[in-house]
Amino acid sequence: MALYNDVAPLVELDAKVTAIDQDERGVSVTYVDARRGGEPKHARADWCLCTIPLSILSEIPVKVSEPMLAAIQSAPYEASVKFGLQFKRRFWEEDERIYGGISFTDLPIQMIGYPMAGMNAGGKGVLLGGYVWGTNAYEFNSMTPEQRIHKAVELGAKIHPQYPAEFENGVVVSWHRSPFTQGCFANWSDAAREKHYNNLCQIDGRIALAGEHASRLP
Repeated sequence: MALYNDVAPLVELDAKVTAIDQDERGVSVTYVDARRGGEPKHARADWCLCTIPLSILSEIPVKVSEPMLAAIQSAPYEASVKFGLQFKRRFWEEDERIYGGISFTDLPIQMIGYPMAGMNAGGKGVLLGGYVWGTNAYEFNSMTPEQRIHKAVELGAKIHPQYPAEFENGVVVSWHRSPFTQGCFANWSDAAREKHYNNLCQIDGRIALAGEHASRLP
């Protein structure tokens, strides 16, 4: 937010990009208001630094070279689901003397994370009720948000029997269900990275890509 406050007059929020075009003089981006709709708008600049995830960029008409286009279309995205569960009290501290850290499990929620902040503060608390990958994530992706929360509480109770009595509410993010990411991060195979990664990281005309997909540490 500190960075945004310095550049706020230059930022247009809720701008859903629908096409990216370029020529030898610059780049034109077509976009619409993601909340209110309306007629398409156009922005033009000398250069474009594009941070749209490849999962979305691969669905947008973008004028780049064939090697860059192939690279954009080469990386599937990892599925992941993350749960935040709010409880009436910090029972993990009061009952079990757990202060921070993670419980790993072979249950579909895969892990429970305990907050380091606010230890012994009393009152309500929030656990990372699950951080799910792979086939478990696809299973949770197929549920409604309410079903996901219910399942996380049901499974967490196998580790902490206090869950049902202490649970208040929760929130869950399923990255494959997010319309602006459709996944958590680019899941490069060794073969795809060898063939396409260097092309992805080139400046293509007047367009360059940035983001975790353009990193060797996604």
